[in-house]
Amino acid sequence: MPRGGTPAQGLWMPPRVATLFVAAADSLDKCRAQADYICDGVADDVQINAALAALPASGGRVVLSEGTFVLADPIVFPNNNITIEGQALSASLVDGYGLATGEHAFVISGVTACQIKNLAVYTQSSGGLVCHCIFIEDAADNTLIDNVIIAESDSDGIHIEGTASDNVTIRDCWISSVDGHGINIVPDLAAWSLNFSIHDNFITATGGSGINFGQCAGHYYHKIYNNRMTSIGVNGIDYGIATVPTFGLMESEIHGNYIYNATTDGIRLLSDSDNNLIENNYISSCGGYGINIGGPTCGENRLMNNKLIGNVTGQIQDLGVHTQLPEIFIPVPNPSSNIGAHPCEQLTDGLEVVSRLNVCIPLNYQELVTCEAVVVPGDTGNMRRSVATDWGEIASGESYNIDSGAIAEGNVAVTGTQVEGIDIAAAFVGVGALGPGDIVGVAFTRHADDVLDTVDADCWLLGIRMRYV
Repeated sequence: MPRGGTPAQGLWMPPRVATLFVAAADSLDKCRAQADYICDGVADDVQINAALAALPASGGRVVLSEGTFVLADPIVFPNNNITIEGQALSASLVDGYGLATGEHAFVISGVTACQIKNLAVYTQSSGGLVCHCIFIEDAADNTLIDNVIIAESDSDGIHIEGTASDNVTIRDCWISSVDGHGINIVPDLAAWSLNFSIHDNFITATGGSGINFGQCAGHYYHKIYNNRMTSIGVNGIDYGIATVPTFGLMESEIHGNYIYNATTDGIRLLSDSDNNLIENNYISSCGGYGINIGGPTCGENRLMNNKLIGNVTGQIQDLGVHTQLPEIFIPVPNPSSNIGAHPCEQLTDGLEVVSRLNVCIPLNYQELVTCEAVVVPGDTGNMRRSVATDWGEIASGESYNIDSGAIAEGNVAVTGTQVEGIDIAAAFVGVGALGPGDIVGVAFTRHADDVLDTVDADCWLLGIRMRYV
């Protein structure tokens, strides 16, 4: 502003926002003296809701003093464009312990562009009630939950339901000791969620999942990143509905999350969860899988650069279609023939033919997901095969056969002229674990001299395809 106090010509000035102050019963005398509403510590929702109702129709801000605000009923946002803001995290504490089941500390229902910032809130814990700390429903678009501590909840920490919601942001929150999910997004079956940003939150000690997506018409274009989760009751990040027809988590990004000690999976996707990017997550010590792509209706998900350590059932399960993982292809080193333009080793009908390859395990390897011998059969039938492996690590100078694996002679059904991926992953399991830098010798044998081999035609081995995390 120029010295005269008049705005300079053409200078944009932010619009003034109506602000009302609410003082807690235990706040400083100075705060109470300057407040628009003063609470008595009995049913402080009365004063807070009165302040909200007194804001103009265009919205505004209600600022809570430091101290404790005791609720007998929920705090309900009456209009669009309203912010409730505390002094700083736990300095402004909203006590919802006395709420009845079906009542929630904060309710944002059918209004848009509302915010809750810089305060702490809790409801009962282990009371068997349905009392969420923050309840959002019915097209509450452009909602922001920022810098909120959820200390306890008798159900979910943050619960979102009802008709479709767009552009909800939950950031920099601490969610702890909730009986249900940390964040639970469960629109109506015919509704969806769009463009959520859930980031930089700490979630711990939940009865349910850390971040849960429920059954609906789809969860689209979400960004879930840089969250830390520990001691999670079910899954860290979960779309776990197996019922069809539904749509799951779609075209979303899950990256940079730290998930430790979830009871089941770190990240689980089921039922039409498609085209998601899951990258740079650190997932450790979960009771199930680190990442579980758990259904054949999940397609085109990309899993890149995730660090998965010590998850009990395994680092990854992939039952999806066209899941994109790190992979290598090792062509046969001494092609003896070709099929079309493909160089290959000919597995001649009527003979026992052994093909040998060396596979160097990449240094970013954590666990084998799939390993296949890529074969083109000359006809349809049962191809009889066996596999033997030896391996040792290059860098430490181990013996070439410090560990070994095998698949016994047996039949696999094949279809003539199709590119077949014959599973040989079991041959990469030995006494010790396969690890980064191991050099693996693979002997793939077709036993076409055995009458149980019914292909009755030459086959061609192109190489080995390995997918891993």
